[in-house]
Amino acid sequence: MPQHSRFLNRYFWLANIFFWLAVHAFFTHIQYGASLGTDKELSMLTIWVLLSPWFLNWIIVTAGIFIVVRNNDIPDKPLSNKVLSHFFWMWVLLFCYWSVSTFERMLLADQNLEQYGQTLWRTLTTSAQLDFFIYFAVLACGLGIRFYHNAIQEGIELKRMHYQLTQEQLKTLRSQLNPHFLFNALNTIASLVRLKREKDAVYALSELSLMLRKILENKNHSDIKIKDEIAFINSYLAIQKMRFADKLDTHISVQPDCLEIAIPNMLLHPLVENAVQHGSQLESSKNLLNLVISRDGSELKVVLTNKVAKNVQHNGFGIGLSNTRERLSKLYNHFRLESQPLDNDLFETLLAIPIGEQDA
Repeated sequence: MPQHSRFLNRYFWLANIFFWLAVHAFFTHIQYGASLGTDKELSMLTIWVLLSPWFLNWIIVTAGIFIVVRNNDIPDKPLSNKVLSHFFWMWVLLFCYWSVSTFERMLLADQNLEQYGQTLWRTLTTSAQLDFFIYFAVLACGLGIRFYHNAIQEGIELKRMHYQLTQEQLKTLRSQLNPHFLFNALNTIASLVRLKREKDAVYALSELSLMLRKILENKNHSDIKIKDEIAFINSYLAIQKMRFADKLDTHISVQPDCLEIAIPNMLLHPLVENAVQHGSQLESSKNLLNLVISRDGSELKVVLTNKVAKNVQHNGFGIGLSNTRERLSKLYNHFRLESQPLDNDLFETLLAIPIGEQDA
């Protein structure tokens, strides 16, 4: 078991020992001051030694109380059983404390041990009441620390479960994206074959194999470098240009200092795919698809500009982009994914995410 998760670790023992040493020193000082000028005046060291059994033995009793608290911390254990257990161990621990402390006190004071029974009885009928109050105070402290410890552990477990759930949800979203673009890519290759463009079909299959290799290489990685994501997108665009001939006019610009930045795997592809679908459906040729990736301080900015049909309604992003938004909401507390129409039938999509600050 990890050291930090143990209930009685070295920090407990340090705090326990120093606390009772401090209490011992405090009462020694009081007793020393009370003895000054009396017939029973003693040195501070003598008083410290004579009082040591009554305070230093509480170090062991405190550890015993904490062990009882830990062992009683069973969720399915009835409350009545827990109360009875605490009551039983209270008497056991206190009786052992009284017995041992009285014996040690008599040895230190050089008293006749034959009077041990009478001295123990006098202890039980005089100072025992104070020991009950001390016991309950330590017990309350132990219960409070145990409850706090459990709350911390539950918080850690909930966070771990939330992380695992988020990762599974992200895997599900990514699995929805892969068949989506694969279907379109295979459709493109099928179209090339039907058009008797065998060389183009072979080239498209080669590009598709590169894409599939990238997917397999990164299937267990949630992040990918921008340069690898762009290589993936270039292979995709090469296939689409074969299918749509001169329909697309693509430009990709990436600032050099952005190439090594890691982003969620297949984050940009749905944006590009959505733009390709709009451009390929237009009657005009050389429809603009411009992707610009830059860095603005601690923020990565992706601006995609593409040509769209006149009077088209952009009420949604489709499955790819809706999944992108959902992925971003699980990965970041703060991000921007905005779209707006521009002049000349152009449409701009802006994606801005913090660099290296995923929240999930």
